[in-house]
Amino acid sequence: MYRAEQPNNWVLMRKKKKNKDKDFGLINLIDSICRCADSPSYADQTSMAKSLLALMTSPTCGVHEAAMLKAVRAVFHVFLVTKSPPAKDVCKAVLLDMLKSVFTRMEAYDAVLHNENSWDDDTNSVVSSMGSVGNWEGRPENSHDNRNSFASQFHTDGYLLFRALCKLSAKPLKEDTDGSSSTGTSTTKITLFTATSSSDPLASKSKTLALELILSVFNHCGPAFRKGEKFLYAVQNYLCESLLKNCMSNNTGVVHLSLKIFLRLVYKFKAHLKAEIEVFVANIFLPVLESPNSPFEQKRLVLDALRSLCSDPVTLTQIFLNYDCDFDAVNLFRIIVHNLTALSVRSRNNLNPGSKNETQVLALSMAGLEVLVVTVRAFLKALNLPGGDDNFDTEDSAFAKIRGNLQLDVGMAAKSDDESFLKSMAGYSQSEVDVSSKDIEIMQSSESMQLANPSHNGVSTEDVAEKIFNAFDRKQMVQQNLEMGVVKFSLSFKQGLLFFIERGFFNLDAKEIAVFFHDHKEKLDMTMIGEVLGKEPEASFVKDKGVDSEKGGIGFYVRILHHFVDYMEFSGLEFDNAIRLFLSGFRLPGEAQKIDRVMEKFAERYTRKNEDIFPSADTAFILAFSVIMLQTDLHNPSIKPEKKMTIDGFIRQNRGISVDGGDLPEDLLTGIYKRIQTHPFTLKEDDDARAATTDSNHIGSPAFFGSSEDRRRERFRKERAELMAASEILFKKKSAPEKSSSSAQSELAESVCPADVVKPMFDVTWGPLLGTLSQVLEMAEDDSSIALALNGFVYCVRISAHTGMALARNTFILSLTQFTTLGFVKEMKRKNIECIRTLLSIAIMDGEHLGESWQPVLQCISQLGRLQLFASGVAPDDFGEGKKQKLTEDSSSFFRLTPKVEMARETEENNGRAVLEAINEVLIEKVFSSSVNLSPVSIVHFVDCLVAVSETEIVGDSKKGISGVGRLNASDVPSGGTNGTPRTFSLQRLVEVADCNMDKRPRLIWGDIWNLMAKHFVKIGCHENSKVSMFAIDALRQLSCKFLEKPELEDFNFQRLFLQPFLSIMQSPHPGTRELVLQCVDNILRNATHNLKSGWKIFFSILAVSGSDPSEKISTFGMAILQRLLDDHLDDLSRLKRYDGHDIDDETNMDGTDKQKNSSERKARNANAEDFIGLCRASLAFVERENQLPIGLSLRALCHASIYADLIASGRVLPPVSGAQSSDRLAFGYTYAGLEGKEAEEMVLWRPILDGLANGMCSTVQSKSGGVGCVLQRGSVMTLRAILLCHGQHFSAKQWAIILDQTILPAMQKAAENDSSPVTGIISESPTVSNLDFLVDPLPLPPSPDDEGLKKFALAAQSDESAPTRSLGESELLVEASFADLRHGGDGNLTKAHDLLKKDAGGDNTNIEQPFPDSWVATTAPIALGMLTDLFIEKIVNYGLEGRRFIWPMIIAQMQQWTIGEPIGKGQSQVRKISVEMMEATVWKPCEALVRIGCKEISRLTQTLVDSLPRLNAMEGKAWLNTHCLNLADTISKNLEMETILHTELVRAKTRLDSVSKCTEEEGTKSDEKYRVSTLYGEGSIVGKRVDKYKDDLRSLVNINVVKLDSGAIMYGPTYETGSAHISTESSPSSALTLVTKRQDPSEEKDTNSKFLLRQFIRPLKLRCIASYCLQRILSIIFEDFACKTGKREVTILLRALEKSRAFACKASLDKELSVLFKQATNLEWGDDISTFAAGYLSPGGARYRGSSEMFFLTQEAGANKAIVTFLSLLCRSGDQGGNHAWDTARFAEPLLLDRMTDVLQKFIFSEIAVGEHIDPNVWRMHSESGGKIAVYCTSFAAVVVMILSTILGSSVDRFERQKDKIFPYLCALVRVQSEEIRKLVADVFSEKVGVLLGVEKS
Repeated sequence: MYRAEQPNNWVLMRKKKKNKDKDFGLINLIDSICRCADSPSYADQTSMAKSLLALMTSPTCGVHEAAMLKAVRAVFHVFLVTKSPPAKDVCKAVLLDMLKSVFTRMEAYDAVLHNENSWDDDTNSVVSSMGSVGNWEGRPENSHDNRNSFASQFHTDGYLLFRALCKLSAKPLKEDTDGSSSTGTSTTKITLFTATSSSDPLASKSKTLALELILSVFNHCGPAFRKGEKFLYAVQNYLCESLLKNCMSNNTGVVHLSLKIFLRLVYKFKAHLKAEIEVFVANIFLPVLESPNSPFEQKRLVLDALRSLCSDPVTLTQIFLNYDCDFDAVNLFRIIVHNLTALSVRSRNNLNPGSKNETQVLALSMAGLEVLVVTVRAFLKALNLPGGDDNFDTEDSAFAKIRGNLQLDVGMAAKSDDESFLKSMAGYSQSEVDVSSKDIEIMQSSESMQLANPSHNGVSTEDVAEKIFNAFDRKQMVQQNLEMGVVKFSLSFKQGLLFFIERGFFNLDAKEIAVFFHDHKEKLDMTMIGEVLGKEPEASFVKDKGVDSEKGGIGFYVRILHHFVDYMEFSGLEFDNAIRLFLSGFRLPGEAQKIDRVMEKFAERYTRKNEDIFPSADTAFILAFSVIMLQTDLHNPSIKPEKKMTIDGFIRQNRGISVDGGDLPEDLLTGIYKRIQTHPFTLKEDDDARAATTDSNHIGSPAFFGSSEDRRRERFRKERAELMAASEILFKKKSAPEKSSSSAQSELAESVCPADVVKPMFDVTWGPLLGTLSQVLEMAEDDSSIALALNGFVYCVRISAHTGMALARNTFILSLTQFTTLGFVKEMKRKNIECIRTLLSIAIMDGEHLGESWQPVLQCISQLGRLQLFASGVAPDDFGEGKKQKLTEDSSSFFRLTPKVEMARETEENNGRAVLEAINEVLIEKVFSSSVNLSPVSIVHFVDCLVAVSETEIVGDSKKGISGVGRLNASDVPSGGTNGTPRTFSLQRLVEVADCNMDKRPRLIWGDIWNLMAKHFVKIGCHENSKVSMFAIDALRQLSCKFLEKPELEDFNFQRLFLQPFLSIMQSPHPGTRELVLQCVDNILRNATHNLKSGWKIFFSILAVSGSDPSEKISTFGMAILQRLLDDHLDDLSRLKRYDGHDIDDETNMDGTDKQKNSSERKARNANAEDFIGLCRASLAFVERENQLPIGLSLRALCHASIYADLIASGRVLPPVSGAQSSDRLAFGYTYAGLEGKEAEEMVLWRPILDGLANGMCSTVQSKSGGVGCVLQRGSVMTLRAILLCHGQHFSAKQWAIILDQTILPAMQKAAENDSSPVTGIISESPTVSNLDFLVDPLPLPPSPDDEGLKKFALAAQSDESAPTRSLGESELLVEASFADLRHGGDGNLTKAHDLLKKDAGGDNTNIEQPFPDSWVATTAPIALGMLTDLFIEKIVNYGLEGRRFIWPMIIAQMQQWTIGEPIGKGQSQVRKISVEMMEATVWKPCEALVRIGCKEISRLTQTLVDSLPRLNAMEGKAWLNTHCLNLADTISKNLEMETILHTELVRAKTRLDSVSKCTEEEGTKSDEKYRVSTLYGEGSIVGKRVDKYKDDLRSLVNINVVKLDSGAIMYGPTYETGSAHISTESSPSSALTLVTKRQDPSEEKDTNSKFLLRQFIRPLKLRCIASYCLQRILSIIFEDFACKTGKREVTILLRALEKSRAFACKASLDKELSVLFKQATNLEWGDDISTFAAGYLSPGGARYRGSSEMFFLTQEAGANKAIVTFLSLLCRSGDQGGNHAWDTARFAEPLLLDRMTDVLQKFIFSEIAVGEHIDPNVWRMHSESGGKIAVYCTSFAAVVVMILSTILGSSVDRFERQKDKIFPYLCALVRVQSEEIRKLVADVFSEKVGVLLGVEKS
C-alpha cells in the first residue's frame, strides 16, 4: 500500500527553486492557450478547453493559483460566448473535470497528510498525479486568505477556486435589481417572471454555470473541505451570501440551483451553519410560503426543497435537536410544520372555483400536504416501521408535475445529478466516473451512519437524547408560559408583568423589563407597551412605601421608559429614521402628556448619541413633536389634500427652535419632510391590515388602478428586499464564538439516534397535521389528494401507536372513523368507502398497538354489519337476524312512514349496497380472526373495546363516539333505527373471538380476557329484553361446554372464573332469566360432571341462590337439580381420597417428592372440603330463606342436611387441613371462634350445617301445613336434634360448648325474642292454674337404629321408584321418619316408629288445628329446649368434669334465661342498676309460656338426671347432684332477687305517682292569674304539670308545664327550677320511680299510672311468682337423692334459698297496698269497677279474688313451705335410716323441720278460725284444688298441712316423742277445721302416734 510521507522543509525549498523557471513557462503557456478563447472557431474553442484540462490534470505540470484561475476563467468564458451546443457541452464537462481534479487532489493529499484512510489503487493514481507545487501568486483578501494558513498548495487552489465561483454566482441580475420583467408568452409551460434576461443573457448564464459548478464541488469535496476552517469561512461568508440573493431571484433556474446547493449545505455542513440554516429557513423560505404575494412557482420550489429536507430522518432529527431543543434558537421544526399545515389548508380555503389559478392553488395545497406526509414517512423510516420506504415520486405526484411545468428535469435530492454531463464528455474514462460516484455515495451515507452510532465520546445515545429532551421540555414550558403571559399582558399589562415575574422571565426590575420589551416586542401587544412607557411619574407597581423606583416603587414606569430608550442605538441615524426605529417597538399612547414624556426621553437619547446634529435636547424634542404632527397631518385620510402641510409650512413651523432662536438647516427639514411623505411611520401589523384592506377594495376596480398581479408583484418586491436586508443583518450578528458553540452542540446532537427523537418530533407534528389531513379529506374530491391524506392518517396512526402516544392515536383513529360517515345518515362517497377500507387495513396491520383506539374501529365495523343487513334487504331495527321488509308503495300498513324516514332508509340501503360491493366481508372477518395473533396486552384491549361496542349496541346507541363529522344540519336522521332496538352483532363477534382464543391462549392470559367478557355477559344476561338475555346466556352455555371439555389441572380454578357469570346473572330481577340459567346449569351438569373441579363451587352457589329465590318455580327447579345431584352423583360430590403411606398432616421424615405430594394432597383435600361446604350451603339456602316456600322443599333441604352430616360422620368427607378462620362467614375455612388446630378444622365442615339448621330454627317465615304451624322451625329443630343425637359423640367437650354458645343457644333465644304472637301476652290468674295448656310437649328420645319400625320405614322408602339406590344414613333415617310422621298429622315422635308404615299405607291423615300455629313459643320452644335435655342425657353427661365445666352451665343458663329472664349478679351494688334496667322497654323479658316451659324443662332435666344416676359411678353421680343442687338454689335465688326488687320498686313508684298527682291537683285549684305566663305564641295559664322522660331515658327525667293559651291551644314546656330540671336517677333515690303523668283529667291520670304499673311491675312480679312456684315444685323429684347423696353445704344453700322465697312471699301476701295494686291491674284487664275493691276486700268469695296478690304470694309461700317440709323430712328420714354417711342429716334437719311445721300449723289454724266458715265447703274437698280458688291462708296451705301431717305420720316414734310437746296442741286444734281430709289425717296421727305414746292400741 502506497503511503506518501510529508516532505521536509529543505526538500520544499529545493523544489521551489528548481521549479521557479518551470512555473514561469507554464504560466506563459496557459496565457497563450487562453487567447484562443476569443477565436470564432468552435474547434479552436474545444481544443483550448481540452488542452487546459490536460495541463491541469497532468501529473507533471503543476497548475496552481492564478494560472489555475486563468485556465478556468478561459473555459468559463468560452461556455458563455460560444453558440455551438457541442462546444458548450465540452466546456461544461471540462469545467466539471477541472473542479474534480482540484478537489480530488486536495482531499487525497489531506488524507495522506492526516493518515486517515488506507487507499486503493485508484486513489494511489490520484495521489501520484498531484504533481509539483507551484509558487504562491494570489493576493490575500483578509486573514482567512493568508496562504501560510493552508495545509498545502492543493488546499489553496481549492479555496481560491471555490471563492471565485461564489463571487461569480453572487453577481446580481438585472431583473433582480430593477424589478422589471417581461411576461412570458409560452402557453404550454408555466414560467417565473422571466426565465432569461433579454438585456443581459450572459449574466444569467454565468450565474447559472457558477451555481452548477459550486454544486459539483460538493459532489467531490470530502473531509478536507467539510472540516477545513478556511473552507467553512468561505461557505459562511461567500456562499451563503450568494445563496441569500439567488434564492430570492426572479430566475427559476437560479432559484432551483440555489436551493439544491442549500440542501447540500444542510446535509454536509449543518454542524457549522446552524445560524445560517435558521436564517434561510425561517427568514427566507417560510416567509415565501406564507406570503400571499410570492409567486406560485417560487413557493413550489421552496416546497420541493423542504420535501427533500423532510424526507431524510437524520436531517429532520438534526433540525429538531439543533433548533427546537436549543433555548437560543427558534423552533425551526415546529415552524416548518405549522407553515406547511397553514399553507395546505389556506390554499384550499382561498380556492375560488372556476378561477384561472385554481389548478395552481390545488397543486400548492397538495404539494404542502405531500411534504407533511413525507415528514411522517421519515418518522416511520427512523423507527424501521412499514411504510418508511413508500415511494411518492410517481408521475402523478405533485412535485413531478411542478418540475414538468417549470422545465426542470431533476429534483433536489441529495445525490449527484451531474453524472450525465460527465458521461457525455469525450475522453472521460468510466473508471473516473465510478470513483466520483463512490465518493458521492460515501458522503451521502455519512449521515445515515449516525443511525448505527451508539455513543458519542463514551456517552450513550440514550443519555444524550435524554439531556436534549429535557432541554426541549424546558423550552416548551417557557414558551407556553410566554404565550400565556402575552395574552395576559394584552388584557392587563400589570397582570401580565406580574405573571412574567412569577414565571421567572425577569425580576421586578425596571431595566430587565425594558430589555424584555425589546426582545419580545414582536409578540407583546404594542399598545400595552406604549401604556407602560407612558405611565405617570408618580405611578408605582407595588403599594409599599419606601420601595426603590427601580424595584417597583414610585417612578417605576418612568425608569422602564428610560432603560427602554437607552437600550436603543441611534448613532449615525437620520432624525426621522431614528424616530421610525424608536416607534417600531410600541404604539404611542393617545394622551398628549404621555407622548410628551416618551418623546422627551427620545430627544435626550438621540442628542447624546448625535451631538453634532443638535446642540440641545430641547431642539430635538421640539422637532420630534413637529415630526409626529407632520406624520399625522400628511397621512390622516380625514384631512383634505389641499389642507395638508406643505414643505414650506413645515420649515416655517420649525423656525427658531435651535439654540438661541436659530433655525435648523433647511436641507435637514426638507429631507425629513420628503422621507415622511414617502414612508410614513407604521407598524408591521398595520401594514398587513392595510394591505389586506387594499386588496379587498381593489377587487373589481378599473384597470387604470393597476392589475392585482402587478400590485402583488410590487408588494413581493418590497417584501423580498425587507427579507434580504433582515437576513443580512442576522448573518452579521452571528459571532464566531456562537458558531463554535453551535458546532459543538450539533456534533453532540449527531450522536442521537433518530428513532429516539421521533416521539417528541411527532408530538409537535400531529396536532397541526391532523387538522390539515381532516380538512383536505373533507374538501378534496380528487383521488390523489384523498390517497395522500389517507396515507397520512395511516402513517400517523402507526407512529403514535408504536411510540405509545395514546392521545394522538385515539384522535387520528376517531377522526378517520368520522370520515367514514357511518355515524349518521348521509350518502357515502368514494372517499368515505376508502376511509372504511383504510380503517380496516389499520386494524389488521397495526391492531397490536391500537389499544383503546379499537373502540371506534369496532364501532365502524358494527355499522358495516348493519349496512350489510340493509343491503341484503333485512331490517336491522329488529333484534337478531332481522326480517325481510319491503318498502313499496303498496304497503299494507295503514300509516306510511314519514318522507324523511323513508329517505333515510333508502339512503341506508344505497350505502349498504355500495359498501357490500366495495368491501369484501372477508376483510371484516380477518379483523376478528387475527385476534389470535395479538399479544396478551393487546388482546385485552381488543376485547375490552369490543365489549364496550357491544354494550352500545345493546343499549341501542351503537354510533356513540363516531358521529358528528359531516352532519349537514341538526335535522339529519340518525341511523341504526329510530327506536333504539338492541343489536347483537358485536356480541356474536365476541363469542367468535372467545371461541378462537380459548384454546390458543395460556390459561393465565385467557383468565384476563375472560374477566372482561364475563362482566359483559353478566350485564347482557341481566338485560330486560328476554331475547337479548337468552342469546347471552346461551352463548355463555356453549362456551362453557367447550371450556369444560378440557380437564382442569390441579391447583387451578379456571373453571370457577369461567362459570362465574352464571352466578352473577342469577341475581337478575327477571324470573325468566334466572330460570334459563338453571336450565343451562342442569344441561352442563348432565354432560360435564366428569370434568368439573373448581366449577362445582359456582354451581352450588347458583343452587343456593335458587333456594332463596322468590319464585316458587325457580326454587322447585333448583331443588330438583340438587336432589338429582345427590341421587346420581353423591360419590362425586363426596370425593374421598385414600392417602396411603403417611398421615397427610405429618411431614416429618419425608423427602422432597413426598413433601410435594403431601402438599398437593393437602390442597386437594381443602378444595374438596370447600366444594362440600358449598353443597351444604346450597341445600340450607332453602331453609334460611326469608320468604315463604312450599314446605316440602324446605323439609327436603333439611333431609339433605342430615345426609351431609352422615357423610362427615362416616369419614367420606374429610375436613380441611389448613385455612381455618372465624372472621368471614362466606370465606373458606369458616369455623368457630375459640377453637384451634384439628378441632377448628373439623368444625369447618360442621358449622355451615349447624348454622343453617339454627337459622331455620329461628326463622320468621310462616310455614303452616295442615293446621300445624312453624313446620320449618320444628323441622329444623328435629333435624338438628337427630344429627346431634346420632353424631354428637364425634365432638369434644370444647366443641360442644362452642356449638351451644355460638349456634344453638343464640338461635333459640333469637326465636323466642322474635315471637310476637298473642301467646306471649297470656298470664294466668294463679300460679297453680295455667292458661297455657295448649303448649306442645317436648319430644321423647328417638328409638335406637335397630328399632323394627325404623327398619321397615327404611325399606319402604327405598322401594320407591324415585328413591336413590343408596341406603339411608343414621340421622337421615331419623329425619325422614320424623317428617313422614309430620306429613301424616303426627308431632315427629318416633317412639312408635312401627306405626309409620301404617300411615304410609293409608292411615288417618287428619291434622288437629293448633290454637296458635304461628307461635314459635307454643309450637317449637318446648321441642327446642327439650333438645338440650336430650343432648345432655345422651351425650353430655358422659363427658364428666368437662361436661360440668363447659357444657352444663350453658344448658342450665338457657333454661334459667327462659325461666327468670336475664341472669342477675349478686350483691347490693347491683340492685339499683338492675331496677333501672328492668324498667327499660328494650330489655327482653320472658313471657309466662317461656317461664313454664323453662321450669318444666328444668323438671324434665332433673328427672332425666335422676334416671341416669344408676349408669354413672357413685362419684360422678354425686358430683352431678351437687352441681344441680347448687344450680337449682341459684335459680331460685336469682328469681327471688328479681322478685324482691320488683316489689320494692312497685311500692316506690306508687308513692311517687301519688305525690305528683296530689301536687298537680293542689296547683290546679289555685287562681289562674297566679300562673299566667307569656309565650312566643301568646298569653296563657299553667293548667298542670307532669314528669317526662328525657330522650326516652328513665334515668333522666324532666318536669313539664302544661300551658293553656288564651287561644285554646295547649303547649308543653320544661321547667328549669332548681333541683327539678333534668333530674338524674343516680342522684335521687326515688327518681327511678318517677313516671310520666298528665294533668288534664284525674281519672285519666290514675288510669294511665295504673297501666304503667301493670306493664312495668305487676306483670313481671306475677311471672316471678309463677316461676318461684314452678321451681319449688321441681324439688320434690330430686329431694330424695339430694337427701342421700348431697353434702351439707349444698343442702344448706338450697334450704336458704327456699327460706328466703318463703319469707318474701309471706311478707308480700300481707302487703295490703300491694293487694290493691294487683286488683287495680286486674280491673284494667277485666274491666271491673275499682270502687268495689275497698268494700269487698275482706269479703270471702271467689270472683273478687282472681288475680289478687294473695292468690300469687300465698301460693308461692305454700310451695316454699311444702318444699322445705318435704326436704327436711327426707333429711330426717335419711339420717334415721343411715342413708347419708357424710354428715348427720337428721340432727341438722329435725329442729328446722319442727320450727317450720309449728309455724305453718299455727297460721293455718288462725286463718281457718277467721274465715273458714265463710268458705264454700266444696273448696275443702281436695287439698290440691283449694289453693287455686280462694286466696286465703287456710285454703292455700291446706296441702301443706296435709304434707305436715303425713310427715308426722311417717316420723319415728323417738322423733315424735321429742316433738310432741310442740305438736300436740296444734293437733288438737286441727280437729275442728273444715277440711275433712285434714281431720282424717289428724285422727290417724292420734291413733298411730299419740296412742302409742299413751299405750293405746290402734283400733
